[in-house]
Amino acid sequence: MSEASPDFQPRRPPAAPRRINGVLRPVGINGRAAALDAPPDDEPWYPLDPPLVDVRMPLKPPHAVATTYSCNALMHRFPDAEVGDDLMMAFTEPGQREQSRLSPDVMVALNVPRGTRSQYDADRLGPPDFVLEVLSESTWRHDLGRKLDCYQQLGVRECLLFNATGPSLPQVDRELRGFSLAPDRREPLEEVLLPNGERGVRSAVLGLVAYVAERKPPSGPEEIWALTMRWRDPATAADIPDYEQARAEVAEARAEAELARARAEAGQRRIAELEEQLRRLRDET
Repeated sequence: MSEASPDFQPRRPPAAPRRINGVLRPVGINGRAAALDAPPDDEPWYPLDPPLVDVRMPLKPPHAVATTYSCNALMHRFPDAEVGDDLMMAFTEPGQREQSRLSPDVMVALNVPRGTRSQYDADRLGPPDFVLEVLSESTWRHDLGRKLDCYQQLGVRECLLFNATGPSLPQVDRELRGFSLAPDRREPLEEVLLPNGERGVRSAVLGLVAYVAERKPPSGPEEIWALTMRWRDPATAADIPDYEQARAEVAEARAEAELARARAEAGQRRIAELEEQLRRLRDET
């Protein structure tokens, strides 16, 4: 701890609580009962060493953006399936007694009902049908090596690999690629050309196409490329919305419904006015 100034008086330890009017209350530095709603303001405090720094990250890193969007989109698409975001998966490798554990960035088990789980037990529930791994500088070797081998050995049907940092990770030559996994082979997932000119990767298991929707190059020396991935439904030729888009669509739908209700009420009032005019004319004649 840093050395205090000569005139600095450290905080004295608090006195033992004292029973006052039958209630046990804390006691202040001068023997009086201390206020319960605020600490005494006449006592000095030790400075923090090192100083406390409030570290804030206003923007999510590309990895978190991709996993959060994919998890929310796939939960929306498959409301009855188990969709996990960094959910620990336990499984037993051949010849081993104890379970191994790894965490897919996003996983989908189509035939497993959604539940609240601290981990996904693949030995009991079966392997997930689909996993997404978002590559980064610190994880890409593991994701493309041992982790992909484990998925194949476990019986995962498809694995999609997304390089969220693009050119910032020159060791990986593609931004988006996927594999159909079988016990004895891996086959690349089909690539499709979208109307916007992007090349997407089709997931036969999910019935969706993943593609890179936006590329943001670094604007400073401390930044990296940020790529945004989206899921598209070929049946509707529309992207599955993320949370912000879905919230905006709900707000727009509510506004349209409110406008339609107001117009309907105004129309009913106009009809009533015209019927009243017609009644008066009939009575006058």
